[in-house]
Amino acid sequence: MFSVADLMITSLETISVYTMAGVPWFVMDELQDTTIANTQEKEDLTGKAGRKLGSLKRNKAVTISGTNGLISAGLLEAQTGGTFTAKTSTPVSWSETLTISSDEAVTSYKAVGTAGAEIEALYIKNSDGRATTKLEQDSTAASGKFAYAPATKKLTFLADAYDDGTEILVFYTRNIAGDVLTNESDKYSGKGRMVIDAFAEDKCSNVFRVQIEIPKADFSGDFDLAFGDSQTVHAFEAESLASAGCGKNGYLWNYTVFGADAEDAA
Repeated sequence: MFSVADLMITSLETISVYTMAGVPWFVMDELQDTTIANTQEKEDLTGKAGRKLGSLKRNKAVTISGTNGLISAGLLEAQTGGTFTAKTSTPVSWSETLTISSDEAVTSYKAVGTAGAEIEALYIKNSDGRATTKLEQDSTAASGKFAYAPATKKLTFLADAYDDGTEILVFYTRNIAGDVLTNESDKYSGKGRMVIDAFAEDKCSNVFRVQIEIPKADFSGDFDLAFGDSQTVHAFEAESLASAGCGKNGYLWNYTVFGADAEDAA
């Protein structure tokens, strides 16, 4: 009788996810941890005087959860139901502190928006750094007003109204090329085939590969992206769904062990 070695997992390598149509979707390769939680319900069958005669077992369930050390673009798609789109021009909000010189300042980028109102807000900073005085955009510079020329990115102020070196805080929108994912309110987390790859060793230090396949992983749309003074990680959770009728005979996962240097089968 063939005996599978008892193993200790030594390295969690990757989680690869494919669409349900079999198309490669994304790979997580900076995994900190992964857990496969298995549960089942058991109902006692009793007889006279409540004696336990047996049990009825049903409703097996599997939940896969883990943490990736990097924010995964593909995982974001799976969790939100959205798709990253490469855009040649998309708006982003921008703010910056500039310095007035000879009644002028220049924005680092071209502000876009309604003609004559491209700058969303502009404040004069006090000597203590507080932005308290707000100016309004107009076609020409005047008292309490400034002008802006998008073609040259130049801000113009009333002559001699502000000393050279005066700082201003400017808010505007600029267009950039970028990849955009939109979390739509009417789109939900997706499903995919998940493959977990790891290295393992037996008690004699023989090295094996372990692969766990979840044929139908239903990703949860509940997740947090926390930003602060520590590393931002990307946590995930998915439920393994019975795949009966999909050519998989209803299994929840497959656990395959093979030699790390195994040749192809004949």
